[in-house]
Amino acid sequence: MKKKTNHKPMPKTLSTNPLYFEKVAKTYNKNMHIQYEVFRKVLELIDSQPITTITDIGCGTGIITKKLHDHFNCSKTLGLDQSEAMINHAKSNFQSESENILFKQKTAYEFSKEDQADLIFSNATLQWLPDLDLFFKTLKNSITTPTTIAFSIFLPTTYHELAKGLKHIINKSISIPAEQFKSYDNIKKTCSHYFQDITLQKHKIIHTYPSIYELLNIIKLTGTKELYPQIKFTQKTLRTLEEWLLSNYDKIPASYEIAIGKITTNEIK
Repeated sequence: MKKKTNHKPMPKTLSTNPLYFEKVAKTYNKNMHIQYEVFRKVLELIDSQPITTITDIGCGTGIITKKLHDHFNCSKTLGLDQSEAMINHAKSNFQSESENILFKQKTAYEFSKEDQADLIFSNATLQWLPDLDLFFKTLKNSITTPTTIAFSIFLPTTYHELAKGLKHIINKSISIPAEQFKSYDNIKKTCSHYFQDITLQKHKIIHTYPSIYELLNIIKLTGTKELYPQIKFTQKTLRTLEEWLLSNYDKIPASYEIAIGKITTNEIK
């Protein structure tokens, strides 16, 4: 008689809600204004460091990976992403054997010793991981040389104005993906469990949009549109939502709350 095993299944997706990054690879670069702004914030933490090799986890279309590679004049850069469409886009636009920029389809949980680099980087990706603890544990177990880990994670108060509006005018039970993101304290606790030299900062970026349609379109074109429960936006619903935002905020705002972190390891195994 076979013994029962209690192995936990590997987390399969980057969110409990359906995402469709596979569908937005072609539109992502033109609409990643916030992601690029956050990238610049992370770069400020590591700009003075000597870095010759980089691994970018959740590299998406590869545009940030390429900017990192050029900024530090790296000898080798690797981009990892679980989306086949994103990786194909990155390969066709930025992969270069002569410059030693490579891209592989791989989940964040599959990071291994062969992916080690001077800088392990992740921008606007880790909020989609259902098991952040497993990710940092994987890094801890895989790193064998001194390394800098730099990352940004969106926090659950991102798009809080939109969330309030949807709950108020449509359905109190509506949940947007951001509300499921890990809290700042949870992120800090998780990092501290595996690493000692940690810098963690909280940043807030507020953008305004000319209409509710423009805001929702930006969200859609960067791959994060799903709501629970599913709803269909009618012209009347959009108009009512826009009027509610204008009456409460005098504009169509979107707040982006971000945790930006830097971890320095001195591992030699």
